[in-house]
Amino acid sequence: MFGKFKKIDLKSINDFVIYLATPCLILSSLTKDPIEISLILKMFLGVILLILISLAVIYPIVRYLKLSVKIYVPPVLFANTGNMGLPLVLFAFGEAGFTIGILYMASTIILHYSLGISILNYDKNRFELFKLPLIYSALLGIYLNISNTDMPLILDRSVDLLGQASIPVMIFALGYKLCELKWINFRLSVLFGGARIFFGLAIGIIIHYLLDFDEITANVFILQAAMPPAIFNFVLAEKYLKDSQTVASIILAGTVISIITTPIILSFLLD
Repeated sequence: MFGKFKKIDLKSINDFVIYLATPCLILSSLTKDPIEISLILKMFLGVILLILISLAVIYPIVRYLKLSVKIYVPPVLFANTGNMGLPLVLFAFGEAGFTIGILYMASTIILHYSLGISILNYDKNRFELFKLPLIYSALLGIYLNISNTDMPLILDRSVDLLGQASIPVMIFALGYKLCELKWINFRLSVLFGGARIFFGLAIGIIIHYLLDFDEITANVFILQAAMPPAIFNFVLAEKYLKDSQTVASIILAGTVISIITTPIILSFLLD
């Protein structure tokens, strides 16, 4: 609605999300409750396997269809594990599941801002990922957690407050873009938006058996793996001047599909 009455430049908003709000969200989330190092490593390995297997599946399909790898591959690899996945995990599996969901989200975002940016921008600046604070905030958060070190109260509250801004600002930026959106190849948007969900679900189940997750970890992993494309895909496409309208169209299609698939998946996991 805002976009219908007021036109703004999204670049500054996207920079705020990438360089400040999201790093604070990760740091704040990782320093709330104690986490076992074995769980951190196992979750990170699981997410790496999920994304690499997804890449091995989707890359040949994109090349066969003669589409842009930079536009169509990232939305299939990287899911909306934050503002959509985390609330679902919390409501379905409680605080214990929420901690695991945060680890999954942190692992995904680290890979998104490393592998994802490499896919988008490797031919221009292969060291771009080292300029982003999110990776360092995740490492710092894990260190503070396993060393049982608290941040000073004034810093902890400031980081937490900025982190809370991340998700609504990302949603606003996507919504602002969607208000101008015309469907960019409806069939392809549905194909790749749906592929994110169904590939994630199938591969997530396989990885659960490979890594022998316990029940709650498996449930959280599978649910997060089956989320629709992440809003981060749009944020990064906008930042690196890729076809952000097509990316937003894929995100929209995947989100609409998830309205049907998510209740079915939750019903299966909670049975």
